[in-house]
Amino acid sequence: MPSRPAHASSVIRRCLVGAAVAVALALGLTAAPGIAAASSPSPSPSATPLWAMPQTGDLLAAFTRSEYDEQDGTPQQVPSPDQPGAQAVQFTVPGGGQRSEMRPRIPWLHEGDVQYYTYVARLPDAFPTEADTWQLLMQWHQTSDSGSPPIAVEVRNNRLMLATEGSDLQDIGPIAAGDRIDLTLRIAFSRDADQGSIDIWRDGDHVLPGYRPSGGTLVDDGSYMKVGIYRDTSIEETGRLSLEDLRAGPTLASVRSPDSASSRIPADSDPTGAPGGSGSSSSGDTLTWVAGGLLVVVVALAVVSLRRRRTSA
Repeated sequence: MPSRPAHASSVIRRCLVGAAVAVALALGLTAAPGIAAASSPSPSPSATPLWAMPQTGDLLAAFTRSEYDEQDGTPQQVPSPDQPGAQAVQFTVPGGGQRSEMRPRIPWLHEGDVQYYTYVARLPDAFPTEADTWQLLMQWHQTSDSGSPPIAVEVRNNRLMLATEGSDLQDIGPIAAGDRIDLTLRIAFSRDADQGSIDIWRDGDHVLPGYRPSGGTLVDDGSYMKVGIYRDTSIEETGRLSLEDLRAGPTLASVRSPDSASSRIPADSDPTGAPGGSGSSSSGDTLTWVAGGLLVVVVALAVVSLRRRRTSA
């Protein structure tokens, strides 16, 4: 009977067309993320800083300022000592003075928050790094006005130190007048000593990995950042530094700076890992398996349909 071969051929053609459509659909879905990524110039949110100090324009406007924080010295905008064409913020505290600080316009930190920072500053040739007492360059201060901050970076005895609640000093390495300070930090904020941790990279080297202060990294409900100079009034020499770069963000990638060693920090030294490193590959693999599965199903249905047609004939 001549109708059988024609009917079988028609069934096969329909099945092949269905298989081709299934494969094309799956391949299109696989390619779509790559096409979207290639056509969009916007950076990944994980690579965008939450806050970054501008290098030109009105740098001081990027900070929250108060008479209390500037009681012994008003910060000044000056040419960067290291980056031609860029600007810096200079903090100066006279002998016997105590405080010249500002607060970057960064939201307060709370329980469970994790934040990264890059900090670059230059000390002048006359900075009293040998002083045998505290000189804070940056601090994360608690909500309360009293007590030492739960986290601070300070200079004393020619060493750069991490201090927690004014003590528990962790050595970050030697420091001398005239040095450039280049730090990247990761802080997990928590009142729980098992959850709060601090990582510090200096000049790109992971000098303090996963340090967990015994009292945690928060002492009350919140914490805010201050930068500048805050020091013991017993220091008789003038203290001055130039802040050149300051960034805060949710990932290591978001605070990398071309003007600091943060750009050389390997992703595998970050406790959080490289964000988004395998997402696109995983999606592509999944869609490839879907395409293969659809093809198998279509071919199987074609075979079953063809066998039923032959049997009924």
